[in-house]
Amino acid sequence: MAEHPAHPSLPQVPQGEAEIAAAAAARCLPILPECAPGVEANLALLARHVRTMRGEAA
Repeated sequence: MAEHPAHPSLPQVPQGEAEIAAAAAARCLPILPECAPGVEANLALLARHVRTMRGEAA
């Protein structure tokens, strides 16, 4: 995700299996294999909301 011009270091929502796994591991948060698709879908939705709130293109 591109940096926001007014806030160059805003946190990003992890996307994709590898980023999600790394973020979960960093927080000692297990994600059960059967839950992974739902977690990925929810994070994609959250990322879309973040872009909307920041006024970025969808």
